[in-house]
Amino acid sequence: MKKKYYAMILLTSLLAAGGCSRDKGAASFDGIFDKLCHARSFSEAKRYYTGGTIDAIDTSVREGVITEKEKLRILPLFSEKTKWEEVSKKVEGSRGVIRIRYTEHPVENMIGFEMDFRVHKEGGSWKIDLEDEIRQALQGRADGSTAKYIQRIKKGYMH
Repeated sequence: MKKKYYAMILLTSLLAAGGCSRDKGAASFDGIFDKLCHARSFSEAKRYYTGGTIDAIDTSVREGVITEKEKLRILPLFSEKTKWEEVSKKVEGSRGVIRIRYTEHPVENMIGFEMDFRVHKEGGSWKIDLEDEIRQALQGRADGSTAKYIQRIKKGYMH
């Protein structure tokens, strides 16, 4: 009888925990923005971006548009000093779009700014998809300026 009782408590706890994380994950695409706040390097941050996004960044490095050290600068800034609220969310199967508004940000003029992020479910996890923006900026890099290239990428996902 004791085993049955403990099994019932364990099962109830697991179901409750699963429900809570599922609700949070559905609302924020598995909490990818929260997870990005703790990424300290490109190798940590890249887990939250699609394979196509990472390939586009690697192409930028191979073609000499950016250096290996600049890879993280292309991605949106999320840190422990970054806070946001979800403005809207749209999901269609394994693709979605989430709009966030920064409420706190290390760059002061970003506070209040809204950004749309395309997300794609890849390998069972939601990931941010910036591949099109990066490839488009890569095609328009004729002026050769890394700073302008990075700005073109950011303009693609900032609204």
